[in-house]
Amino acid sequence: MFFTFIGCSNKNDVVKKESGLMFVDDTVGTGTVAKKGEFISIHFRAWIIKDSTDLFSDWSKDTTRTKSRLGDSYSFNRPIKYTLGPEGGFVKGSTEGIEGMKVGGTRTIIIPSKLAYGETGFRTIPPNSDIKLVVRLLTTHEKVEPWKVDSTKYKTTKSGLKYIVIEEGTGPVPDSGDIITLNYSGFLTDGKKFDSSVERGEPISYPYKIQSMVAGWQEATAMMNKGSKYRLLIPPKLAYGERAMGKIPANATLMFDVEMVDIKKPEKK
Repeated sequence: MFFTFIGCSNKNDVVKKESGLMFVDDTVGTGTVAKKGEFISIHFRAWIIKDSTDLFSDWSKDTTRTKSRLGDSYSFNRPIKYTLGPEGGFVKGSTEGIEGMKVGGTRTIIIPSKLAYGETGFRTIPPNSDIKLVVRLLTTHEKVEPWKVDSTKYKTTKSGLKYIVIEEGTGPVPDSGDIITLNYSGFLTDGKKFDSSVERGEPISYPYKIQSMVAGWQEATAMMNKGSKYRLLIPPKLAYGERAMGKIPANATLMFDVEMVDIKKPEKK
């Protein structure tokens, strides 16, 4: 990637990429660097650029820019979480501007129309609109890959569930109503990931046997104690069968890497 620096009197240097995208690091973070393919969490403000004066000033305090505002995650304190690149998870054209940021940093990004929504526009964005985006990078999580396992070690239950115990845990397995907390990554058998709490940095918690889960998952978690790690192969009849679910096609065998993070008794009311 090639870029040039353009002087700016009261800001850090403006970086202009060959694509035409520009950015300024308002504050440089000290954490990990955002890379394509990673799951990131950001706060943002965005505007349609109707007047290109003072592009890198703080528009959040400029009432004349209110009508051109596209979005503001701070308003509801809801960070945006998505996989960085390819485009589709966030504002089109933004990946090039966010890539290379460090956690804790804030960057003002100017996305030219040709990199954003071009001559067609999108929803409330008119055709041929340049976009200003101010991003604060909160977290990054490296792209998750399937665990490397010895496939000769699969065990098969009577139902058809296959599993490998990667790591033994300690203590009892969950009882009905226990609050279990798990980290997991789910893949199709061709290795395509369809979900991962690890990438999100958000383990899931729910009351065991009370919350409905697919049969294969329920059977597997019944065997897991705290700290255990399992590889699961759940056949379609124990998963979603002939139903397609989001990124999961019909009649799919699901592969999960699962860690039982915690098992707790429910709080007494």
